[in-house]
Amino acid sequence: MSGSGGGEERFLIETLTPHFGHFARVGKLLYEGQTEFQKIELFESPQFGKALRLDNVFQTSVGDEYFYHEMMVHPALIAHPNPESVLIIGAGDGGMAEEALKHNTVRRVVMVEIDGQVVEFSKKYLEEIHRGAFDDPRMELVIGDGFAWVMEAAERGERFDAVILDLTDPIGPSRPLYTVEYYQAIARLLGDAGIHVQHVENPVTRKELWAQLLANLREAYAQVHPILQYVPLYGTLWSFCNASQTIDPRALTPEQVEARIAERGLTDLMVYNGDVHRAAYALPNFARRLAEAPATPIRLADVDRFDAITAQSESTDHLRIVVE
Repeated sequence: MSGSGGGEERFLIETLTPHFGHFARVGKLLYEGQTEFQKIELFESPQFGKALRLDNVFQTSVGDEYFYHEMMVHPALIAHPNPESVLIIGAGDGGMAEEALKHNTVRRVVMVEIDGQVVEFSKKYLEEIHRGAFDDPRMELVIGDGFAWVMEAAERGERFDAVILDLTDPIGPSRPLYTVEYYQAIARLLGDAGIHVQHVENPVTRKELWAQLLANLREAYAQVHPILQYVPLYGTLWSFCNASQTIDPRALTPEQVEARIAERGLTDLMVYNGDVHRAAYALPNFARRLAEAPATPIRLADVDRFDAITAQSESTDHLRIVVE
């Protein structure tokens, strides 16, 4: 778009389906690089501050990260009566670890991230998101394959109170981390009293995928409860899911949530509170119907089925738009 000064302004366009998407105006490109696994870009954004993209897909920003990180972490950890050990798969920017470490009950956070270069990049450029979490003595960073690590940990008999999956979409090498076998291995790490949380795409632009991931989780857990949350950087309603054998996060009243927030020493929360916790699990009718729709669970042997489901969304790209 040409302004009065004659300069060209750049907008990053991200498509959510072949017919719908959103844009963000950006300024200076602060960083551009290629790791062994993915492309990294960091832009200066008037709306969001520093905004991170991996392989042309928005991941997080300084200006809105709390919509995502708080609602991934706190509903699950607050629902658990005493979370001491947390396993995080992915989340190289450190935002998930930072939120988990706010809980004064947490004694150990293990973070397994396959791309060590993303971690080093985040340490240098995204301090406003991780806020020094990588230096917390309770933090254990493992650079490695999150699928193999979980499978081996389950065989070793390790136990965690909470497991958080912050993964790229189920495309290419990340597909096995959304299968029934992977969820069942995580369920062994959690036992009956733990809680699992992950993003499950969204029921607006990725209806079939949303229902499919819930069906996969139900093969491993007795309790499966999705959350709906708007994330500005993603341009649409987004969804997380809590799963457990025994914990139903919906059972907590707003007053009980507020009491636990105070007991855990959680301060400076931008989104999460007792009323938000209660409301997050309320599904509109269209989402209820989707959640109840039959779907054949996807196992490792037929992991290629994800390709047909994710093909409904176009890959993202950035464009320069010039308007007279």
